[in-house]
Amino acid sequence: MNESQERVESKDIPLKVFVSVGFGQMLIEFLLAVFGTRIFDYYENEVGLATGIIALAFIIYAVYNMFNDPFMGYLADKPRKFWKKYGKRYLWIVLGGFFWAVSFILLFAVPDVDPNNDVLFIFFWLLITICIYDTLFSIYDVNYNGLLPDKFRTDEHRVKLASFAVAFGVIGTVLGAVLPPMLITYGDRASFFMMSIIVSIIGIVILLLLIPGVKEDQDMIERAFRVDAQKEQMSFFKMMRIALKQKSFVAYLCIFTFYQATVLLMVGSIPYVVRFILKEEAIVESYIMLGYVFTGLISIPFWSKLAQKKGDFKKSFILGGVLMVIFIIPLMFVNTVLLVIIAVAILGIGSIGFWVMMLPVISDVVDEAAVINGTRQEGFYMGVRTFFGRIAIIIQAITFALIHILTGFEPGSATQSATAVFGLRLQVSVVPMILMLIGILLFWRLYDITPEKKIQIKAKLKELDL
Repeated sequence: MNESQERVESKDIPLKVFVSVGFGQMLIEFLLAVFGTRIFDYYENEVGLATGIIALAFIIYAVYNMFNDPFMGYLADKPRKFWKKYGKRYLWIVLGGFFWAVSFILLFAVPDVDPNNDVLFIFFWLLITICIYDTLFSIYDVNYNGLLPDKFRTDEHRVKLASFAVAFGVIGTVLGAVLPPMLITYGDRASFFMMSIIVSIIGIVILLLLIPGVKEDQDMIERAFRVDAQKEQMSFFKMMRIALKQKSFVAYLCIFTFYQATVLLMVGSIPYVVRFILKEEAIVESYIMLGYVFTGLISIPFWSKLAQKKGDFKKSFILGGVLMVIFIIPLMFVNTVLLVIIAVAILGIGSIGFWVMMLPVISDVVDEAAVINGTRQEGFYMGVRTFFGRIAIIIQAITFALIHILTGFEPGSATQSATAVFGLRLQVSVVPMILMLIGILLFWRLYDITPEKKIQIKAKLKELDL
């Protein structure tokens, strides 16, 4: 497919579709931001569950989802009768998204029982509700992200969509970080429950805005039946073996896993920074994110143009990651609200550059996989991606638990020791920085899709009618 063809094809998708599909990323980042910033803090500092018990629940849940996520992707790729009417992904996205948003309420609906005498009850409530929540997320996520490489097939489409998705994703992240502090009061558990209801309602509204964009056109439906539905589906374990032999996919999994761990640690640490280092009220969390959204949104056009100009997604991806590593360092030393706001704002520049390139890179990877396998299996590959993303949850849980226990952190106490405060600084800066650097180095070493190789892949996809 030559450049002129891509320009022609880029006019075939209306702007309103890019905008609508962008709301899908907003929904993901909104709910995940609230989950990432509030859950550990809520169960540790509000419910009173021991740090180690919370970490254990998170580890078990992450292990469960490691197998659940790729299996959900595998099931989503399995030919169904409703494909002919609704398409391959549409119903999964709509139904999965709705019940995912509703299930968020369960996380904060734990009965007010004694955390000392009813440890097992609270533990199983946490474990079961986060497993339900994340299973529904998997149904939505593997199908939403599985739709994108199939619906948006040219580099121009993909970078353009990435710009909208990241812009909406930034808004979702900030909304998820800014809104809850306006609705909660430290020490008032009922305010957290009311917050969860409001968050769930907002999630459903965002989903409604997404629905028009994820409808599959007749060409997509017919291609799915002509190609995917006519091929015998490989066994789950055979597909897994093939996927993990694909060098570019392994490279992406490495950087995705460490990036997710970096984000979870930093986002999850925001309440701790505000509450125990800055000694401010919850609303300050909202102020901190304003700088991030400002620098993030204004830097999106720059990163998009850079990606289009360079034509080498690998280099742009690595550049964004390296800037993230550099800009994380100041968070180790900040001690005032203003300095935290400035540090997070600067971090947003590198973070957005990295984020903009995630969709184009994984789209190239699943294109290569389609050529290797002779069929499109985006759902399965996105499920495997989420599988590895769950390792990040384990990293977050273990990091929080180890740092809090080893430094003598006192949950809920307004006054923390100097050692505990130092541990919180490590948690928000040094550990994420190291993890991100490891991910970048692995990606740089393993990723092998060059601009020249991508041209060959696109030609082969056309030849195979994929």
